[in-house]
Amino acid sequence: MNIVELIELYKLESRKVFNEMSTKDISKFVDIMLSAYEKEKTVYVCGNGGNVASAENFVVDFNMHPFVSENKGISNNSRNNFHAVSLCNSGGTLTGITNDLGFESVFSEQLKYQATPGDVLFCFSGSGNSRNIIKALDFARKIGMISVVITRNQTCKAKELVDLLLYVPGTSTFPGQVGKNNNNFHYEDTISKVTHIAVGLLKQRVQNENNS
Repeated sequence: MNIVELIELYKLESRKVFNEMSTKDISKFVDIMLSAYEKEKTVYVCGNGGNVASAENFVVDFNMHPFVSENKGISNNSRNNFHAVSLCNSGGTLTGITNDLGFESVFSEQLKYQATPGDVLFCFSGSGNSRNIIKALDFARKIGMISVVITRNQTCKAKELVDLLLYVPGTSTFPGQVGKNNNNFHYEDTISKVTHIAVGLLKQRVQNENNS
């Protein structure tokens, strides 16, 4: 296939993957985020490798976008204590925990001194089996957090620990996402789509409250 044909292949696969994702499950995720906002809970996010970028984007979007005007020139001073926190953004914390307790503890140890019952843990894991993700989910379950995982592996270990599994279906023949990386580009694209849906609907909720 030439470059143009491969670009068309990517677009075709991408549409198919997102269209086949469960709308019901995406709606459940939106409900979890709206409930966290209403109850003024904290949403913790984590992932490994490229998923760290998704975690950072998630935090910026949820902490800022719903609470500014459409022209971005005016802040909504009535915002509540709802906010998002990345468990991936401190090199010192990550390397310190790794050095003392091992890499599998980098997320769960941070939750131990921050998280409270009713908070949300949102994990990005293509395999759904990453040991540091599984350990964080186990801790979250024990203290009564609400947990969500977005993954491209429907039969993963995380499935037994979460309140909601967001499964990104499909396979790919596009270069760079075959073998163990099968569908990974589309999976990472879908993370943004799902979180942007929730951000937009939260913004709508905040605007409706301000106008009422």
